[in-house]
Amino acid sequence: MTDRERLLRDALREARAPDEGAAEDRAWRVVTVATATGARAPMRRHHRRRAAQIALALALVALIVSPAGASVRHWVADRIEPGAPHAKPVLSSLPGDGSLLVDSAQGPWVVRPDGSKRLLGDWAEASWSPHGLFAVVTKPHELAAVEPDGTVRWALARPGMAVGKARWNGPDGYRIAYLEGSRLRVVDGDGTGDRLLARHVDRVAPAWKPGPAHVVAYATFGREVVAVSADSGREVFRSATRGGVLSLQWTQGHLLVTRTDRLQLLDRSGRATWTWMAPPGTTVGSATARGGRVAVVLNEAGTSRLDLVVRGHKPRVLFAGPGSLGPARWSPDGRWLLAPWPRADQWLFLQPGAGVGKLHAVANLAAQFSPGDTKHARFPAVAGWSRSP
Repeated sequence: MTDRERLLRDALREARAPDEGAAEDRAWRVVTVATATGARAPMRRHHRRRAAQIALALALVALIVSPAGASVRHWVADRIEPGAPHAKPVLSSLPGDGSLLVDSAQGPWVVRPDGSKRLLGDWAEASWSPHGLFAVVTKPHELAAVEPDGTVRWALARPGMAVGKARWNGPDGYRIAYLEGSRLRVVDGDGTGDRLLARHVDRVAPAWKPGPAHVVAYATFGREVVAVSADSGREVFRSATRGGVLSLQWTQGHLLVTRTDRLQLLDRSGRATWTWMAPPGTTVGSATARGGRVAVVLNEAGTSRLDLVVRGHKPRVLFAGPGSLGPARWSPDGRWLLAPWPRADQWLFLQPGAGVGKLHAVANLAAQFSPGDTKHARFPAVAGWSRSP
């Protein structure tokens, strides 16, 4: 037996498979039914557990050697050492084009295509302007617009409830929507004209519909999605969701509504024109659209995977591993997907159109975005990927 085979054997002995308890119970029921006619005395507990272990081991072997067992093989390998192999130890460049906006324990960072980074300041959250010329940043009682070098162009104090989830409209950049507690407010792109737009709003980032009408969508505590004109206050539509909303995003004239159990596209009247249900046993962690493609993070029993969903086609698994993947981000040209993997402290850059195996990984992200402060270092959140000005 080779060292690799011994390692795999030991890992299978020690590892706990996803949903192993339920698998053990199912295996025991099978064994009980199969032996019911001939067995008079009850099996001892260790015999019962041994039978379940054998059944589980056989199931694992069958999966591992089958073509459909690729994700199980990844699971076995990742239980030994989570993380994509051959990951770069330092973020030295970005694939494709554009600059990243990254939220960290120290504040938001701008990451240029050559990998150079700049800290924008002591802010909690950040989001790009339509063309990456500015970023809108927030802290509990302040909203500001800053340049990519951190220079503050204007700031707005809000002494009331906590401020956050600010989003700049596109493509003209004339409006910014943000949440103050459970209220939705709008301010002009130059920092003037701050006003209340809606009350009883859920803590979901508002989404601007591209175009000159300045229509913004938001979710309510009453499990509704509302689209309204930010200028006139006129309601465009109101649609019941029958469940909590994770995120909102406009794509190709439709509003993508992401919930834990499904994705839906709403048309200009709020009517659902497409619904995609999460596979049984999984929950949706996040979703982001680019054209007709939606990158969906699905979670199941301690594991997570990134699926590419295209209307009218079978979903394609791009990656799977232990823990939970963070929300994926499309590159500005749509050729790359960035999938954050907190469990492995890695970012995964994937090319959905390049087939299986086109993956670049970068490790040690928490330390890179908290230099000199390992005590408070945390895995960074990717806030946006925009074209560089």
